[in-house]
Amino acid sequence: MMLQLIKNTELYTPQYEGKKDILIANDRIVKIEDEINITGVDIQIIDGTNTKCIPGIIDRHVHITGGGGEGGFSSSTPEVQISTVVQQGITTVVGLLGTNDLARNTKNLLVKAKSLREEGLNAYILTGGYGYPPNTIMGDVRDDIMFFGEVLGLKLAIEDHRSSYVTKEELKRLAAHVRVSSMLSKKSGFIHLHMGNGQRLYEMIYEIIDETDLPISLFSPTHINRNVRLLDASIEFAKRGGLVDITSNINLMTEGKMLTPGKALVYLLNHGVDINRITLSSDANGSMPVFDEGGQFIRLEVAGFEPTLHTLRELVNQEGLPLDKALMPFTINPAKGLGIGHERGVIVENGYADLVLMDEKLNVRDVFVSGIPFVKDYEVIKKGMFE
Repeated sequence: MMLQLIKNTELYTPQYEGKKDILIANDRIVKIEDEINITGVDIQIIDGTNTKCIPGIIDRHVHITGGGGEGGFSSSTPEVQISTVVQQGITTVVGLLGTNDLARNTKNLLVKAKSLREEGLNAYILTGGYGYPPNTIMGDVRDDIMFFGEVLGLKLAIEDHRSSYVTKEELKRLAAHVRVSSMLSKKSGFIHLHMGNGQRLYEMIYEIIDETDLPISLFSPTHINRNVRLLDASIEFAKRGGLVDITSNINLMTEGKMLTPGKALVYLLNHGVDINRITLSSDANGSMPVFDEGGQFIRLEVAGFEPTLHTLRELVNQEGLPLDKALMPFTINPAKGLGIGHERGVIVENGYADLVLMDEKLNVRDVFVSGIPFVKDYEVIKKGMFE
């Protein structure tokens, strides 16, 4: 048995619990106390003085097999490498397909998730992609969700010129399929909706909810800080009980001012949105295509993982949110939304040891994924096989 003891760290579960010692046995947290002293056994002591211990960050929107392709075959972005993930304090990723769900498919996505899991990272996926009918592993969304533990839900694009412009009836049927297959496999189940710049916003979703018994929790919009109209519309969606996802790689210009992801989150809070209804993800390794007014492709940028931590620091240092509150959209909220809140996103006794030690400037010092050290003293010490 591998024992590790973190001493004298400020614990955020994400709620602030004060200075604590944390005992890790293999992949679990077995004890949290004001002081823990163990003698007579082989144990690794980690000095947590002047650190803050937070749950590992959960990134619910990552192109683990790469994204892009809007600029031709050479514009596809590369696969994710573990070191780029963990050095940002991220211990759980959810992989998905993007625009190019023709050359890339969900079988590749599943294999990559299994590969990341073998190497120690927590990895899940969503079936589907931008297109309709959905790109699936077994030919049916229901089978993918039902029979693969890694598959948590469905990805679909709406209100975007790159989407398949599904009809209301098609989306209604998909939602029903996700609902039933998730119930049968004891998953939360949801459709992760890529929201584009379309004019209808949430109209189709509201119509489906009004016409059926399907809950709003089945629909989980992302990129809601893409434009001001969508951000404003997302206020009502969240107040109706929906979970909305801000993208850390999107900076929005409005009225000559930059609306950063952190400011977008505070904008929602200031308009009465409960922080429990907000998550934040990176869209990392996805493409960030730029089009001209005529819709012609101009250039392509690649989204990184770094803006996620930048946003956390922004919320605390510039926007004045207490760290325990600021952590919620990065940890416990996505965990609950994904249906893995009993396993990830919190620090509790008998829970998995997904832990991040941050210094006073909120830089990542140490990272543990299921008790395995991946980052130590700011250096990545465990990498992927081919890094």
